[in-house]
Amino acid sequence: MHTLYSRIDKAMTAIAAHSDRYCCCVLNEQGQEILFFRSTEILPCSEGFSRAKAVTAHAFQLDTQTLLALPQITGAIKDTRYCFLAGGLISHSPTGETLFIGLSSDKPDSDHTAAQAAAQALTSTEISS
Repeated sequence: MHTLYSRIDKAMTAIAAHSDRYCCCVLNEQGQEILFFRSTEILPCSEGFSRAKAVTAHAFQLDTQTLLALPQITGAIKDTRYCFLAGGLISHSPTGETLFIGLSSDKPDSDHTAAQAAAQALTSTEISS
């Protein structure tokens, strides 16, 4: 359990380099939410957007930033479960399991980079005490 808290703390520190107000959601390979964490203060929409970005990355098996470049998909789908904004990505756990991370913050231009930083911290094979 200590390792989990350490990874979450590292992820929060990594995200804080990009934004002070954020939500981060992590789904497993089956699309089930396995982790959710947030800063103390958030924008009201960040919680829903972070979950929708993770769901979108899972459903389409693509980073949401990549989906932005595919208007034939993003323009055709009007389902509110999905969010075609940067900040949803695919990562791999140290055990090889595919994870889907969604991050939404008060600085949307940084969401993809912040999500990458969170993914790196959460999936690092380095174990600290």
